[in-house]
Parts: sequence; structure tokens; C-alpha cells
Amino acid sequence: MPDENKVFSIGGEIRQPSGSGPRHAAIYDHFLVTLHERSNTIISQCIPPLGQNSSDIISNLSIVPEDQATLEGAEFAAAEILIPSPNEAFPSTLVYASNRNIGKNDHPNGDSIAILALQKDGKLEIINQFSTGLKRVRGMQFGGPDNKYLVASGSVGDGGVVVFERVGKGDEFVQVASNKDIPNLTSFVWV
Repeated sequence: MPDENKVFSIGGEIRQPSGSGPRHAAIYDHFLVTLHERSNTIISQCIPPLGQNSSDIISNLSIVPEDQATLEGAEFAAAEILIPSPNEAFPSTLVYASNRNIGKNDHPNGDSIAILALQKDGKLEIINQFSTGLKRVRGMQFGGPDNKYLVASGSVGDGGVVVFERVGKGDEFVQVASNKDIPNLTSFVWV
């Protein structure tokens, strides 16, 4: 039975850049990696000791793909961040962040997923931008042996769900399945 006498309290906060719109965050080791929807950036910070309300930003990067940055009518809003645990097949610590183009003009290759290396000192480096073929990528999840499969969904137009297999060092994907009959945003649970 839960102890109803226990009370949760705020132990501190980790401030984010004003107006950036923090959307999702992931913790790896002693780093907080935060995806910002409004600025379409990703930042890394050390998790400070309890009660300390500040942490210097280690990295602050735009995740807008270079080939889409000047696309007329494009407007980007970061959506999902994943940091799968390294394993024997994929030993590097990689961060995957989806870019949603919520503007009026879509790229023919669809929205991208930025793939970043998370260094031991907390620095982030973009190593690839992977085009998904989906519009408004939001829901994503890794699963399968060694987390080698990434399932992603789009939420506008054709919608759909696509399954990709991680290849190489985990910084590239090949499509292995798709279902465009699913018209809306979808969430995933691997069993």
C-alpha cells in the first residue's frame, strides 16, 4: 500500500534558455539532454547537485537539417528525443531527435531525425540527419534485439508508421517495413 503521509517536494530546477520551449528531455549518466520545440535546438547540461538551481550549458545546437533550413515556408518544431543504452552492436552513446516541419512547405524526403554523438564530457555533435519520408514525425521508439529497430510515426497527411533498422555504427538506417494506412500520430510499446 502506498504511504499517503509521504509528500513530494521540488528539490531544485535546471534552467533552460528563455523562450526555447523545452519539450522533452532524456538523462544519460549525469547529463540532462533537452530538446527545445520552439528554437528547434538540443542542449546538454550536467545534472547539478540537489538544491543547486543552475547548470552551465555544455552544448546548444540547432537540429534543423541544413538542406531544409532555407526551405521557403518551413517552420521547425522539435518533437522527440531518445538515447538508447549502448550495447555490443551499437557501443557509442547516440542521441536521436526528431524534427517536425510544421510549416506550409514540406520537404519531398519528409522530416528528419538528427543523430548526435554524446561525448564523455557531455558535448553533443551532429553526425547525421536521416530523412524518414514521414510528415510531422513525433512518436518514435527503439526496440528489438540490441535496440536495432526504430519505429516512427507521422501525424499529418499520409500519416503512417515506418520501421527502420539501425546499421553501421547506429548513425544510419534502412527501412524494413511501413504502413501508410495509420492516419494519425501513434505511440509504441515494445513487448
